[in-house]
Amino acid sequence: MSTESAENNPPQEQSFQLDLASLGFGPSWVSGPAEKVSGGGRGPRRDDGDRPRFRDGPGGERRGGPRRDGPGGPRRDGPGGPRRDGPGGPRREGSDFRGEGRGTRRWEEAPAFRPVVLASFFPDDSKFEVLGGAMKTSRMTYELFQVAQLILDKEDRLSIMIRHADADQRPDARLAISVPDGHPFMTEAEAVTHVMSRHLDKFFDVVEVDVEPPKGSFPMVAVDPRTNDILGAPTHHSYQRNLREHHARHCPGVPFDRFKAGLQMSREQEKIDAWLKGMSKRREYVPKDRKEGEPERLESLDAARGFLLAFRKEQVVRTHAEARFAGRLLEEMAPGPIRDSVRFELERQREFPLQTANGIRGRLNREGFHIYRKGKKGIHYACAVRRRCRDPKAAFSESLTKIFAALDAKPGQHAKDVVTAVAGEQADEATRAKTSSELSFLIGEGYVANLPDGRLFAQPVLSEAKKGAEDQDEDEDQPAEEGK
Repeated sequence: MSTESAENNPPQEQSFQLDLASLGFGPSWVSGPAEKVSGGGRGPRRDDGDRPRFRDGPGGERRGGPRRDGPGGPRRDGPGGPRRDGPGGPRREGSDFRGEGRGTRRWEEAPAFRPVVLASFFPDDSKFEVLGGAMKTSRMTYELFQVAQLILDKEDRLSIMIRHADADQRPDARLAISVPDGHPFMTEAEAVTHVMSRHLDKFFDVVEVDVEPPKGSFPMVAVDPRTNDILGAPTHHSYQRNLREHHARHCPGVPFDRFKAGLQMSREQEKIDAWLKGMSKRREYVPKDRKEGEPERLESLDAARGFLLAFRKEQVVRTHAEARFAGRLLEEMAPGPIRDSVRFELERQREFPLQTANGIRGRLNREGFHIYRKGKKGIHYACAVRRRCRDPKAAFSESLTKIFAALDAKPGQHAKDVVTAVAGEQADEATRAKTSSELSFLIGEGYVANLPDGRLFAQPVLSEAKKGAEDQDEDEDQPAEEGK
């Protein structure tokens, strides 16, 4: 087996592997039982099912009454004539013969998901420092895709860059960013609603003042079953304003119409009295860091929103062509098209991280890692130790030459097997320790590649590398091409 084929087709053995579990780089998913999905077959036919039977049994009477033409009469108006309408009515063109409401035979494919933003993934700075330190300490050689998948494995290791999906066709397409926490949105209105629901205390002090309670007869009040808050009587003039304020505070991610449809109307006098008592108090919003000419108090949430847009907009929302945010925010984001689009691309990259691998090449180079490719179209590798090919004119000691010979004869051996092959089966502990030390020296000098699964490969002789152009050092930012 050649060195290239052995490296590109690693065996299943996982010895001498670098353990990064203590560094917090374990898998982010938990395996569970596979969900059972029924097949597309019809299964056995039941005698009492809804599939019609034309006879109760052999020779039995036909369901739906006797034929108009009498026993044994024709079912058609004539040979080849049209089918007579029966109790079930005429047969419809293109419909399922099993009856109305059972659907058609033709399958309708769901439309393909269309992302509203394009996402790219990069390593988070703090997490990459931990990962890079472990890689440097181990002196192991990693596949570039392995590094990318390790970063993609958990969202808090990521820095996510997004831009509008129509940015190439629409230069004015921009994203809105919530200034207090960096959450991205498609529109400014969505970002402002988010700030109002989560960061209102950063801009206002809320005070309660006594007011005159409503007068009149109120037969019912609306109650939000999600929070058990009483939102008021539908006949009161403040009802719609209360709904919008409550929606903005407690469930901004739910469409307003769906939120309104989920309310419950209660005629309990106890709840009506509780609402009347609550209406004797009113929330008012006092701006923080108020400047001359600004209102002293605002009587409603809508007024507070207008104040922010008029006087504090740069502290609430900004628009950019691109937005970058920490991957940990993905879990906190409200359900919506942006989060769905980012997760859609994240799953694609986890399956085949070509874009992410190319994105981290420059970062690895800046951190002192060396990237090279095994063969013209082989796998890309990254290592903290610069690879060194052997010069055919260089002279190595006898023991080092034996190590190279053992790895050339059988690439992909583990360290213990190489030590045994060089030192011999009957070698004493001192001899084995000396051979192991020399092997470690070759790994540290870049003459031998140590993969995470413990396999070792000797770098090729320099003349062979030049002749076949099999190995290229790619410390420059050249894109990876695995899988192409």
